[in-house]
Amino acid sequence: MVLVVVGLSLWRWWPDRNASSGFEPVTSDLSEDAGTSVVVSPAPGWDLLSEDDRRRADTPLSDGARAWLEDERAVILRIADLFDIPPVALGGIVAAEKTLLVGRVDAIGEELFGAIFGSLREQDLERWVNDQEAAFRSGEMDGRRGGVVRNPYLWTLGPAQVSFRLAVQYEPMIAKQLDRPQRGAKDVLEAVTSTPGNLEYAAALLAEAQRAYGDVGMDISTSPGVLATLYHLGAPTVRARRLASENAARRTRDEPLIEPHVNYYGAFVSRHAVEIEEILDDES
Repeated sequence: MVLVVVGLSLWRWWPDRNASSGFEPVTSDLSEDAGTSVVVSPAPGWDLLSEDDRRRADTPLSDGARAWLEDERAVILRIADLFDIPPVALGGIVAAEKTLLVGRVDAIGEELFGAIFGSLREQDLERWVNDQEAAFRSGEMDGRRGGVVRNPYLWTLGPAQVSFRLAVQYEPMIAKQLDRPQRGAKDVLEAVTSTPGNLEYAAALLAEAQRAYGDVGMDISTSPGVLATLYHLGAPTVRARRLASENAARRTRDEPLIEPHVNYYGAFVSRHAVEIEEILDDES
């Protein structure tokens, strides 16, 4: 009970992040070849960023991000290969989190989340998850107010800051993809707060974004900046379809087609892609 009271008192401190990103659960294999036709450039939309966003994107990799990439190189490469995504994108989103976003509040919140919900019995946690998802889908959940994520179901956890909700929602598909037993809610919580498990869920989200754009004829697999942007913003299928619709209208008007644009987060990954790749390729 003490932990719950402390947790509720910290709700208002949780930073405005990508907790309710809106990724749609996938209905097909993540490694499916969609037959893409247009290769998107590495960092489209840089010129459209504000000066503040460009400065943020040009922030040097933090020492913590660099050390993490070096320490977790093998895990990053292995999981990126499993989900057929660029290792630079997978490593890059964590580098962006550790350089631009993650602070002590995140660490405290993660410890608090694990202490409160990790102590529940499996059936109680499963019941809570089901109730939260029903509220989310009905639009009744008070997820954000004043730029703060208030509901722990939407909190982000682990090095890639994956929301607990998305980990739960993507677990059945990932279990099938990796040919392993499906995790229950308690095992999902344990996995999403570990580096390998967290990166599995993050890789699945990146793969979903890659697939969504492939389905509308855009290959973003060579654009870690765009992949990172979609990871940060969420709802890749909706965004891909909107862009495809806009480009279809542009074709009828004989206007230039547009690419998906990076935000500051994706631009950071793009600007540091060479450095990240060098770290991941360094086996010394």
